[in-house]
Amino acid sequence: MQKTVEFIEKRIKWKASQHNLPNKNVLLFENLTAEAKARYLTHFNENNSGKIILLFTDSKHNWTALGTKMIIGYDGTQFNSVKLSSIEDVDSKNWKELFSKAEAGESKIKKRNERELLVTDFDGKETAFITKEGSNFFSLWNIVLMITRLNEN
Repeated sequence: MQKTVEFIEKRIKWKASQHNLPNKNVLLFENLTAEAKARYLTHFNENNSGKIILLFTDSKHNWTALGTKMIIGYDGTQFNSVKLSSIEDVDSKNWKELFSKAEAGESKIKKRNERELLVTDFDGKETAFITKEGSNFFSLWNIVLMITRLNEN
């Protein structure tokens, strides 16, 4: 069943509200001023990304935008994007690295404040998206995971 843009938007907003979003670092894109929207819209096309719903900010140099068709990020040096329909897995970049090292006996796993969401597409390409550490990271993870499950049905 093909999900409409409106349906996906409502689900993203509903899931965001369950995580007490928006907040000072996670913004509803529609509530930004025209000038603020323009700063981000110069980097991507909403025809490709879908309607941008949430903007996760870490600083002026790092941000992740979640649209109805795509997740887009800027890590201070380059732009990355992944179509939501092509996401196979969502993980924490640090956890994946720590688990690999722990399995090899190189280190012990320690609890960290996560901030990099690692998205793997069906071709195996991994892309990291940055957000503010802590609850904002886990909110993004949860929302992207929910969208991934929507696309499976």
